[in-house]
Amino acid sequence: MGSPKICVVITARDTEDVVETIGIVEAQRPDLIEIRLDYLEGPYELDVIRSVSTLPMIATNRGTDQGGLSPEVDSERMGPIIRACEAGFEYADIELALPQAGQIAEKVKDLGAKAIISHHDFKGTPPKERLNEIMTGMLGTGADICKIVGKATCQKDNLTYLNLIQENPSVSLVSFGMGRTGLLSRVFSPLFGAAYTYASSEAGRESAPGQLTVPELRQIYGIMGV
Repeated sequence: MGSPKICVVITARDTEDVVETIGIVEAQRPDLIEIRLDYLEGPYELDVIRSVSTLPMIATNRGTDQGGLSPEVDSERMGPIIRACEAGFEYADIELALPQAGQIAEKVKDLGAKAIISHHDFKGTPPKERLNEIMTGMLGTGADICKIVGKATCQKDNLTYLNLIQENPSVSLVSFGMGRTGLLSRVFSPLFGAAYTYASSEAGRESAPGQLTVPELRQIYGIMGV
């Protein structure tokens, strides 16, 4: 097994801020970069953003019901995702709850990108049976990566996500618990076979509760010898 993969999340406010932040975090050796389009205010330049790094990029435009900032209706919110793929982004994050998730996934694949089908539960951690149902639904939409994230309310919830990953080695999964209680699953998920885990670009710029920074994760993995 190689070193655990880390996706750094950029929650910048404009194109210039995105470019500057990417320049800083590249030195921290992330494996992927997620651009949170819903954090951007006003017009932004996707071609410019894509051009400043050779690392794979994920386009995410999260709605308010899934913990994001975009006030747009679903049909409008997916427009920037498609344009990001046209600009060369390698991945598109599409929520499973979208009525046309499968069609959008097919569109981004036609543009040469991969579809990350995502589901977030901000209230708690569903039982493993429900998580398996969610995963099956994601695969049915054509997911290249299934992202299943919930809120960890007890330490045992960490095992639920780690078991899901370990028991489905043929599925490209990203799964862990949010919040400080879910820290163990955030850190250990790639060691159990997850495609990657998420980190913030710096303290105070987290896109979800419980995110560590890239240097913090690298330090932990270094201590573990992985």
